Amino acid sequence: MMSTSPLPTMQSGPVGQSLGRVLIIDDDRMGLTMLASMVEELGYVVETAVNGAEAYTLLREDPGRADLVITDRMMPVMDGLALTRRLKRDPETTDIPIIMLTGATEASDIAAGLEAGAFYYLVKPAAEQLVTSVLQSAMQEVRRKRKVTDKIGAHQSAFGNIRILRMALAAPQDVEPVCSLLSSVHPTPDKVVQGIYELVQNGVEHGVLRFGLQEKQRLLGLGTWRDALAERSADPAYRGEVEATIIRKEDALILTVKDPGPGFAWRQHLTVDPARSSALCGRGIARANTLIFDKLVYNEVGNEATALMRLQKPAKW
Repeated sequence: MMSTSPLPTMQSGPVGQSLGRVLIIDDDRMGLTMLASMVEELGYVVETAVNGAEAYTLLREDPGRADLVITDRMMPVMDGLALTRRLKRDPETTDIPIIMLTGATEASDIAAGLEAGAFYYLVKPAAEQLVTSVLQSAMQEVRRKRKVTDKIGAHQSAFGNIRILRMALAAPQDVEPVCSLLSSVHPTPDKVVQGIYELVQNGVEHGVLRFGLQEKQRLLGLGTWRDALAERSADPAYRGEVEATIIRKEDALILTVKDPGPGFAWRQHLTVDPARSSALCGRGIARANTLIFDKLVYNEVGNEATALMRLQKPAKW
């Protein structure tokens, strides 16, 4: 009989509160215990399983028992890759971010996990700083999807009457509310909001504020990214607007995001790159292109993105 062994919760946040619920799966019980303790000390409620089949049974019985999943790649009975594919096929669990844990660093293995829908790849042994950053990023995505669902609620049918919605923004704090409104035009806004967010966020951070990928990664590593973002947003030298427009066609929605920047080398960011699997940033556009949008293209320089979201049959461009 399968069984789970929930570990006692040790929270770093306020008493009685947690940052989220995490299901950790690993057949190495010592490694499982060590990682579970680390995640609990960060302020999360943890439940454990020893293989993918056990974890899948738990989530089938109650999809709401976990906000995030951390799973080992290689396990008996059902490995992490098979578990990821099953969870992503099931509508009730498809939105749960899955973090793949592995001792192998083969590019083909990492690419397979990312293409299956893994949110992130952590290489064993995972440093606490990286685990902290990855969990925070994954929970932000979870909250973003829930927020857009809660806000739209009963008004969803009214958004179907929108034919063109055009918005302009320049400040980082405007990205989430703008993306929430843009995604509301889609019949299932929680399915597309993260993809829209990646394009609009890139337009603001790179196009308006001119942060490059390496600079952002360096600041994230130092823990000063939010401060740098706020400082540059207040600097008069960085001015401009991102224009985001969503147009409803008969069978599709077309989103266009333009920014005033010089563009970037977008081609290398459209596909999953195993070399960026454990980077602190730089995977969002590839995930949006692979998992969310039906088609994503950029203009030649890379300061205008166009995304296709089919509603019914394939649309003619």
